[in-house]
Amino acid sequence: MTRRILLATVGSLGDLHPFIALGRALQSRGFTVILASAAEYRDKVEAAGLLFHALRPSFADMERDLGMSRRAITHRIVADSRFLFRRLVLPYLRESFADMQDACDGAALVVASSLGIAARLAAERCCLPCIGIALQPMMFLSAYDPPLVPRAAWLMRLMRRLGPGPTGVVLRLIKRSLRGMFAPLDELRAELGLPALRRDPLFDDSFPPGGAIGLYSPLLGGLQPDYPPHTLISGFARFDSEDGRAAQLDAGLEAFLGAGSAPLVFTLGSLIVNDPGPFYRESVAAARQLGLRAVLLVGESGAEALADLAGEDACILAYAPHSLLFARAAAIVHHGGIGTLAQALYSGRPALIVPFFADQVDNAERAARLGVARVLRPAAYQARLAARELQTLLQTTSYANAATAVRQRLAGESGAATAAAFIEERLDALYAATATGERIR
Repeated sequence: MTRRILLATVGSLGDLHPFIALGRALQSRGFTVILASAAEYRDKVEAAGLLFHALRPSFADMERDLGMSRRAITHRIVADSRFLFRRLVLPYLRESFADMQDACDGAALVVASSLGIAARLAAERCCLPCIGIALQPMMFLSAYDPPLVPRAAWLMRLMRRLGPGPTGVVLRLIKRSLRGMFAPLDELRAELGLPALRRDPLFDDSFPPGGAIGLYSPLLGGLQPDYPPHTLISGFARFDSEDGRAAQLDAGLEAFLGAGSAPLVFTLGSLIVNDPGPFYRESVAAARQLGLRAVLLVGESGAEALADLAGEDACILAYAPHSLLFARAAAIVHHGGIGTLAQALYSGRPALIVPFFADQVDNAERAARLGVARVLRPAAYQARLAARELQTLLQTTSYANAATAVRQRLAGESGAATAAAFIEERLDALYAATATGERIR
């Protein structure tokens, strides 16, 4: 059996970084690892020591084909989550499948993220076992631990009180309402001679018979009775670097941090930062109302546009390694993306979370359940209200105590290594079953 594993992920840095961490952990176990993702990530992945395979569409492809800027695309994704599938994922399914089929040559196993539809399709077409990765609890869509679904949070809170029976009915209706979007997948499967997909393409089919990994901490959500067979909740797989090499703080930021009290840190990750609205200007105003210093991570496009906010009490940067910066903050204000949330939890600092869309809403709720965060809707994110929330966060000792306790518990987790060991065990079991003619299940 070859020891060549193909990893495939689609999305922002929050989707890429855990796969780099997982790839390096697999590499340390003697596997040859290829990571397939958007072409723009090639340099980072290769600098991190992994082989790379370009997976269409690239971000440049999407901007060109749609005639839209990165900011406009981000705005549409946040405003209408179906736009992601209808315009950015499914129209490129054939190209993505072709790329993945090429990458499958010589591989023993495919490991795919939730949006890695083409990767799972290529694995099936090439008769390769596949393991699905969920980077956040929401993707399991469990009736026993239902996620907060954007624009229906009230309904899911009600379902939690009613129990798994009624909740399961509601979740099946949600899946059914999304099924029509996936006609392009049905058409391609028919062309390839593959059987019609009877499972939900977005949630259920994210977890092939090979197994499933929740690449996040069990603190956010443990195994549930309705999770797929052979599921592991491994812990977070952390990787944090701008260019794929060893992370370090900018000299100017280091000087700023050393020149005064711990600042508030404001960040919107690598997607929402493209269309931040008034978030950063309201953030600086909130920090100044409280008499606190601020570090703002504003992305490449925001560094110039927001340069006027800089001053003795405010440091404006495109990016800084979260793993090095967050632990030196008084508190962190972020959007609730799973990668940013992981780094915030590891820092041991309390957070104010401003979730914009998709899993961010559920991630924020889970952080609040841990007692480490407060949550404020983007529409309510104005300097006065943000300052009030931050003041409560900083003056209520329970948040700091909970954040410290979570950091200590996370110190005992090693998500990437645990997931890599699980993948090796599953790979051995899957090929042993194949050799004896057993059905993979």
